[in-house]
Amino acid sequence: MSATAGNGGDNRYQAGYDASGTGGLLGAILIYHLGTFGKFCLVILALSIIANNCPNIYSVALTVQVLSRYTLMVPRFIWTAIGTGVYIAIAIPGYSHFETVLENFMNFIGYWLAIYEGISLTDHFVFKRGFGGYQPEHYDQPDKLPPGIAAVAAFCGGVAGMVTGMSQSWFVGPIALHAGKAPLGGDVGFELEFAFAATSYLVFRPIELKYFGR
Repeated sequence: MSATAGNGGDNRYQAGYDASGTGGLLGAILIYHLGTFGKFCLVILALSIIANNCPNIYSVALTVQVLSRYTLMVPRFIWTAIGTGVYIAIAIPGYSHFETVLENFMNFIGYWLAIYEGISLTDHFVFKRGFGGYQPEHYDQPDKLPPGIAAVAAFCGGVAGMVTGMSQSWFVGPIALHAGKAPLGGDVGFELEFAFAATSYLVFRPIELKYFGR
């Protein structure tokens, strides 16, 4: 407000942000004051984002190779190229509303994390009884690993908790609606999906152990 009043209502910074988001705001600051050198600085900033993303996309390849012996056969650079193609495909249509896309994406990461923690912590403390219950040498021997049916069922239970407890601008679950003031209520998706996933795993894992023995 002060910046707008100081320049007679002509706020170039707000106009730049409205036109192109954060990039437009940086452009309004740098280009106006530095001219061509400001454009050069913007290019360097854009390239620095790519450099910062290199460890992330490299870790994608490592993560995919851990999934199975078949994904391990695929060279790492191919998985890196595929991952790069995926995030480019997401970035291009999401450019004009980057903040909204990023916020929704981070919310989903948070929701997924709660399910993961509910299952992994329950398995660690209840069924593995601590670190002594792990056998790392079996990580690449599917016949000695749990079939994963209980984990998948618990994941579905966690999704049910997420859907009923989430409160986002595009969807409000029935439980979330009663957890706060309408129309948005209160977001209790994280807590519910953790509880749903952990409880489901407590139910299904003993059954899995009974029939598969692993």
